[in-house]
Amino acid sequence: MPINKKKTAPKKPRKRSKKKQLTQNMRILLAAGFLLGFVAICLVALVNLRSFFLTDIPPESGVFTYEEPADVIHDLQAYSYADIRELIENQLLNGPDSMGWRKLPQRDNVQVKQIFGDFPSTAFLAELADHIEQADSHAQLKVSRKDGIIHLFWGDELKLELRYQIPKVTRSQQGRIAVIMDDMGSSLSTIHELLGLHITITPSILPGTSKALAATTLLQKEGREYMIHIPMQPRSYPRTNPGKNALLLGQSENETRRLVQSYMDGVPGAVGSNNHMGSRYTENAAAMRIVLDELKLRDLFFIDSRTIGNSVAFSEARKMGLKTATRNIFLDNEDDVTYIRQQIHKMVKLAATNREVIAICHPHKETLEAFRLEQEWLQQQAVQFYSASELVHIY
Repeated sequence: MPINKKKTAPKKPRKRSKKKQLTQNMRILLAAGFLLGFVAICLVALVNLRSFFLTDIPPESGVFTYEEPADVIHDLQAYSYADIRELIENQLLNGPDSMGWRKLPQRDNVQVKQIFGDFPSTAFLAELADHIEQADSHAQLKVSRKDGIIHLFWGDELKLELRYQIPKVTRSQQGRIAVIMDDMGSSLSTIHELLGLHITITPSILPGTSKALAATTLLQKEGREYMIHIPMQPRSYPRTNPGKNALLLGQSENETRRLVQSYMDGVPGAVGSNNHMGSRYTENAAAMRIVLDELKLRDLFFIDSRTIGNSVAFSEARKMGLKTATRNIFLDNEDDVTYIRQQIHKMVKLAATNREVIAICHPHKETLEAFRLEQEWLQQQAVQFYSASELVHIY
């Protein structure tokens, strides 16, 4: 039987797309545009990642994030009068210039207090006034140095009057300066540079840094004193990292004491301490009392770096009978030799009227260069440089 073959339908010709084919040049242009867009997105992502992760660099790396000083205030809620009053008590009634005070008769609902001790410096009062202004409150300080009076207003109402002895215009003795260099312990070459200066500068060593123990050995051999730079929680934590094993609010008393003891073991032979960062931690009186009690047991002093204007660290140390002092000026908020030299001159001016001045700086190459350039001028001024332990007091 013949096999019937199925007839195959003839293939219809394919219809051409009405869309025009892209030319090769257009394809290249589209690819280039896509590539540029992708690169731009990557760059934005890298910048964001950099700003996030650089705040978390541990101290062991030798790179540190320096917290802004007390005259730069961020993220503060509006202060009540009670908040401002507490600030005034910490910084003026129990501040570094006060040798005690007594209550005087109230006048027209105005509290009046006699403060014993020197009238606060212009720089100290300016920093305090800036803090009050930036705290978004109704408070205002009005200062009359020639009359020895400081007034605290709340709105238009006078609330507090502090009376001091009228400051003397001139004094005959020389000013006294202690310079502290924070964040040491990651480089022995920086220690050698510091020791090469003809100016007494006290290193403050971060516990746990790679060269901390070697630095203590070198400084002991040279007969130089040094301090512990205690890492504490800043306001911007955790975005800003104070370092491994830092003191944080919420830690138990036992954990806090254990950490402070570990700092002393990590920087053996230290004569005292000051805070690394700590703008949040030093606002908390209860937490600071635990730290200060451990320092007092080892007869170590504490200097308040005042990384926040509302710090209670100095006033609590004073109440507890520790040897203590507070920072008066930062020298190197900007990594610029000219700026740092200007701050060094400002430091000398602060001390020129027989004041005791605590200055804080950091191991920047610009800072060391500024001191090298200014050391001959400094030796000609009516000031003397001391180790930090010589400018702390029990009040």
